[in-house]
Amino acid sequence: MNQQLIFNNDFYYAVDRNAIGFSCLVAGLKVDCFIPLPVQDKAEQFLLQVKDEAFTWEDKAELAIATDSYNGKGEIWL
Repeated sequence: MNQQLIFNNDFYYAVDRNAIGFSCLVAGLKVDCFIPLPVQDKAEQFLLQVKDEAFTWEDKAELAIATDSYNGKGEIWL
């Protein structure tokens, strides 16, 4: 486990972004990560699916952070 990267297990539906959001701490700084809501899915169902697959999404976020795939707002979009 990378001690410089800690996931907060705070998955939620971000209405304003139409995405599932979660956060992590990268060397003590909070980074917001987002997963776009697929067109065919409902937010509540997709949120449950993402929570069930949390480790997979956290691995994807870790890779995106490692490759500095931040957008202009300092967010990670998967």
